[in-house]
Amino acid sequence: MAAFAELFRAAPLGRGLRLAWLRSSGRAKLLVVALPAAAAFSQADRASLKASFCEVVAAGRPEVVQSMPAEVKLKDSTVRLYQFESCPFCRKVRSCLDYSRIPYEVVEVHPLSKNETKDFAADYPKVPILRVETLSGASFQMRDSKSIVREVLGKNNSGVAPKVPAPAVTASTGKMWPAEEQGKGSIEEQWIHWTDKVLVQCIVLNVYRSLAESAETFDYLLTHPAFPWYAQKSAAWSGTAVMWAVAKSRKKKFGVADERFALYEACAAFAESVQVGGGRFLGGSKPGAVDFNVYGILRSAEATQTERDLFANCPSILAWYKDMNASVGSSQAVNIASIKRGPAVE
Repeated sequence: MAAFAELFRAAPLGRGLRLAWLRSSGRAKLLVVALPAAAAFSQADRASLKASFCEVVAAGRPEVVQSMPAEVKLKDSTVRLYQFESCPFCRKVRSCLDYSRIPYEVVEVHPLSKNETKDFAADYPKVPILRVETLSGASFQMRDSKSIVREVLGKNNSGVAPKVPAPAVTASTGKMWPAEEQGKGSIEEQWIHWTDKVLVQCIVLNVYRSLAESAETFDYLLTHPAFPWYAQKSAAWSGTAVMWAVAKSRKKKFGVADERFALYEACAAFAESVQVGGGRFLGGSKPGAVDFNVYGILRSAEATQTERDLFANCPSILAWYKDMNASVGSSQAVNIASIKRGPAVE
């Protein structure tokens, strides 16, 4: 054991408790707490133990960064995207990685246990998480889809075309996009804000609007090769019920009479703004960050009844969507065969 692990710190926790950190292969691996017989934890003991445990976890995980280190070249690094397949925020990131031709591995996170991220992101229950390991051995992680999209695109972000107007409220989305949410920042920043406040909500209301459609959205979990059968079924069944209830609650909260019509309105308003801008994309001749945000959100409804109905009832979005498909290109995920669901719109 001595050859495998080196005890490198012992921290007193009170009441005779001591916390030992063990180092294995240069990383903190084990937490050892020596408890005297019949020791009782005071509130101070528990707080100290929790703080020390979090310190151990933080010491062994890749650093969380908001900006990509200047020297990092993602194409020369090992890139892993931790995701939920039907998560709109995760699909934003995937579209940017594909467009930028960056090879990456998709790691599907079990929505209940989240075992896949516990060793390096135990404090963060959300996805996406982009984990990067460079050729030099450095590693870091990025959280929040907007930050990841911005950093992956970098100088290739074309922003928005000069004539593009600010996002406007529609008849069905007034409570999603009230006056106090409008006019914040640049036109590009307003549109990115709109994608989270309006378009994501419209997608959630639609893909989970009934138990049948909610089950359809979670179908991929029932055959996902990364999970044993009991994990597949527990996640799919519980997710179906929970997200159906979430959609019902949000429909009431936002006062939406017809969730399909709200989605059609939002997409038509976006398509009209692209047209006003004068280019194929909101970014002009090339897609910008807003285009990738919108595209990723819509891609999260891939192969669902929501997607089929959207393209049948909102034809104005099709030209932009097909141009985005062509620009993003084929998936750069090295394990795409195990995670692809549904055909793309050609």
